[in-house]
Amino acid sequence: MDAKRHIMLLELKLEREHASRVMAEKLLEVKSRELFATNHILETSLEKLRLQAELDSEQLTYQTKIENLLLTYARLFLKQPPSRNNIQQLIESLVDGRYISACYISIMPIENITISGDYCSGRQQQWQPPADLLNKVSLWEPNTQLYWIALINSRGLVGYFAARISRPKNTLHIIQQRLALFCELFRSAIGRQITLSQAIHARQRAEDSEQSTRDFLAMINHELRTPLNGLLGSAELLQDTQLDPNQHKLLTTLNHSGELLRAIINDLLDYSKINAGMLELIEKPFDSHLLVIKLRDIFSHCALEKRLDFSIDYDTDIPRSIRADEDRLKQIYVNLIANAIKFTQQGFVRATFSWVNNYLIFTVQDSGCGIEKQQQHKLFKPFSQVDISSKRSHEGTGLGLAICKQLCEQMHGDITLSSEPNKGTIFSVSLPLAISTLDETLSNHPPVTHKALQKLKILVVEDLKTNQMIIQLMLQKHNIGVTIVDNGLAALDIIAKQAFDIVLMDCRMPIMDGYCATKTLRKQQFKKPIIALTAGTTTAEREACINAGMDDILCKPYMASELLAMLNLWCNTTPRPSQP
Repeated sequence: MDAKRHIMLLELKLEREHASRVMAEKLLEVKSRELFATNHILETSLEKLRLQAELDSEQLTYQTKIENLLLTYARLFLKQPPSRNNIQQLIESLVDGRYISACYISIMPIENITISGDYCSGRQQQWQPPADLLNKVSLWEPNTQLYWIALINSRGLVGYFAARISRPKNTLHIIQQRLALFCELFRSAIGRQITLSQAIHARQRAEDSEQSTRDFLAMINHELRTPLNGLLGSAELLQDTQLDPNQHKLLTTLNHSGELLRAIINDLLDYSKINAGMLELIEKPFDSHLLVIKLRDIFSHCALEKRLDFSIDYDTDIPRSIRADEDRLKQIYVNLIANAIKFTQQGFVRATFSWVNNYLIFTVQDSGCGIEKQQQHKLFKPFSQVDISSKRSHEGTGLGLAICKQLCEQMHGDITLSSEPNKGTIFSVSLPLAISTLDETLSNHPPVTHKALQKLKILVVEDLKTNQMIIQLMLQKHNIGVTIVDNGLAALDIIAKQAFDIVLMDCRMPIMDGYCATKTLRKQQFKKPIIALTAGTTTAEREACINAGMDDILCKPYMASELLAMLNLWCNTTPRPSQP
């Protein structure tokens, strides 16, 4: 019994062990299958990771390449404007054969821009932008794999950009972003070139306009002053002839009209020169006391005719020798005194000079009609007068006070006004002036001696018959011999045959002008004084005379006394040194 029981227990044990072994084998088979499946998944994932790493590396390489290109061409376009060559190189550099297979840029024709046209990488293709591109700025065409971008700046549409993209699907957005950056680079480069071109042409137009203004002023200056020289010169010569009362009255009218015309011409030309930046101050020492005497002489007769109480007073502490542009100072004072006399029918006109803290203070007060306060702002505006109606009783262009104000500002001074209707007006001018330490202003020029001038041999080079006649009569009146030729070439011929002590040279003449004739004479070692006869009054025209070799300038219209003073000044000068 015990043996059977023991065998039965062994059999049960074996069955359990067999069942356990079968179960273990089944479990092992299941685990092996699971391990195989897991291993397959891992291998698939590993392959995917490897492919993704390769893709990321390519994208990183591509992005690095694009960024380097962007940086290189951005620097290039900042240093120099885009050219056809570097634009073509750029679009070819964008093509890599993997992501972008072709590129195209079209720049529309723009004035003064040389890079307009079509640029295409590789073989020629037909690139036609979509009709609705402008509405969307950029557009992707899946069928053709073309990505279009409109190049738009402040001027509007300036061109198109297109790229054919052969890409993995998930790289499209990245490529489009990089291409958008290049389009921004193109827009900026084209915009800068347009701005630069506009600036260059605007500057050229401004320079041309400025030069045209200068040329016009020089021309109109000459054309107006030259005939005025004949008019005023003829009137001056007529004064020394026998005239009956009616003729003398007509001559007085002629003189008055001529002087009025000269004042108008001077005002117009001076104002134009100031606006064109052509008026420059010529500062030199002058006698301030003598200036006061000149002003008295100019206006005493005019004030006496109107029976006005006229006076000019100056403080004794005003420096005798002052350095400034005397002509422009006198122009300010003459304008203000003339206005005071013109608008004062009865009563007084009083002018005073004083010196305060290195400022020359000039004040002119009158008892005239005065000016309404609301009208006073018009006085310093050009071509503006309080009364501009056809009934006005006063002549003038309305430029005098505008010129005075601008001259004061150019001298770093100030002009002020105080006025009440029917009580009069006070103008005050304050100018900072330098005291001159030179005594040259106090030494008068040697007096004009006609006997010395009568020994001179004078050559006048002048093309206009009227001016020839005027200057000949002015000189013959004092028994001064003169030879006249009508152009620079004739002057060269006659100087080669005869000796002359002084040459009076017109600047604008046919065949050969005065500048060329003077330069030629100086090259030929002609050392005698050459005086310019010119209607030009700008600094540039004066410099042209001096640079040509002329010694001094006599501006038209000139009086006989000015002509004689100029001859007297140069008749005994030391000859010029020889030119190297």
